Amino acid sequence: MKKSYIWLASLLVLGGLVFAYWSVSNRALSAENALEASYQRGFYNLLEQVNNLNLLISKSEVTSSDEQRIMMLTTIWHQAEGARGSLSTMPLGDRDMTNMQKFFAQLGDFSYRIADKLVKKQDITDDDWAKITQFRKNIQSLNKDLRRLQDDISAGKIRWGDKPDRLISVKKVKGMADSLETIDQKLKKEAPTITYDGPFSDHVEKVTPRAVSGERINESKAVDIAGKFIGKVVKGDFKSNVVGRTKGSIPAYTIELTRPGENTPNIIMDVSEIGGHVIWFLNTRKIDSPKIAIKQALDKAKSYLESIDYTNMEPTGSLRENNTITVTFVPKDGGVLLYPDFIKVEVALDTGEIVGLNTLAYLTSHTDRDLPEPSITEKDVRKSLNKNLRVERIRMTLIPDEALREKLCYEVDARLNSDRYFIYINAENGNEERILKVVETDKGTMTM
Repeated sequence: MKKSYIWLASLLVLGGLVFAYWSVSNRALSAENALEASYQRGFYNLLEQVNNLNLLISKSEVTSSDEQRIMMLTTIWHQAEGARGSLSTMPLGDRDMTNMQKFFAQLGDFSYRIADKLVKKQDITDDDWAKITQFRKNIQSLNKDLRRLQDDISAGKIRWGDKPDRLISVKKVKGMADSLETIDQKLKKEAPTITYDGPFSDHVEKVTPRAVSGERINESKAVDIAGKFIGKVVKGDFKSNVVGRTKGSIPAYTIELTRPGENTPNIIMDVSEIGGHVIWFLNTRKIDSPKIAIKQALDKAKSYLESIDYTNMEPTGSLRENNTITVTFVPKDGGVLLYPDFIKVEVALDTGEIVGLNTLAYLTSHTDRDLPEPSITEKDVRKSLNKNLRVERIRMTLIPDEALREKLCYEVDARLNSDRYFIYINAENGNEERILKVVETDKGTMTM
């Protein structure tokens, strides 16, 4: 009888161990499948956007209608920005897709500037069209390369992540990151440098970050900074590892923080090599249905910024998506809003937890400025405006122009009938620098 009890107890323990292993493995597999699904969605979005770009550029060269060409060129701008976003969702590891990001940025911005010339009835030079033709050749080549990559994925020749599918691989399978890096390097060789007076021209890309300072730190220090930083927003212990190094204008260590017993990272973060500044972080946890008010989320975002020494910040916009709200803040210098120095904070609407931060623009642009004195008054601005506008607010701002030159402007918040606009009037010469239309959606307030 005693032996029977021992045998039964052993069987129950063994069964418990098997169930625990199955449960953990099943959760890990579910997380892995969800991650792979997001990679696939991003890749096929990228594929569709590049195909659309290929068609739109070709059509823009064929049409004889300026109206059609303007529509096509502005659509190219939107599709190129979408392609940049899709590329950023790929499993790149420590690879640097600078060339593809730069290509899409330049294509979109250059197309927008040509459309702007057409709207203003300005001449499009032969050199302008030569650049469009070159973009078409490059996008056609990129489209073919991505189609070949799609075929390799379908044939099982490409895996999404860097890790092998099993402990002992029967055959070597290339990773997605390696494949995209090969295409990126090919694009670097094929696409010539496009230099023009726009926000993504080469001279602008080489801007030196203004707010990055301090000593160079090692990986151990970066991990220590990440742990202390994340402790302000998330409770619990994490295992922290440097998984790569990010290139670009602010070189950084990429760090993954994972809870004990879990296989996928809970938090991903970039910490700058110089000074140990946190450039961005993202909490990958599942966000449940909203339970807190938007006003409460805004207050939590502002309080969080103050707790990490970003003070005197004012919210200027927000976007609600996937049960979170991302709030954009800018600092103030006296009464002037410094738009180039923005920071984004993402708040989970289920608990009010801070689940994301992006300080890249602030670290790139923020500095002590000697702002000029306005040469015109608010009264002068009101006199210069369209008489049909209903002005609701005027405030002083610093904005970047297309070449990232900073200009002191009056920001006029005005309405024409039910439509809302932001109009920026240069405070030194009275020129109308920019007009943005404000669009209210169920996701938040956006400008176009």
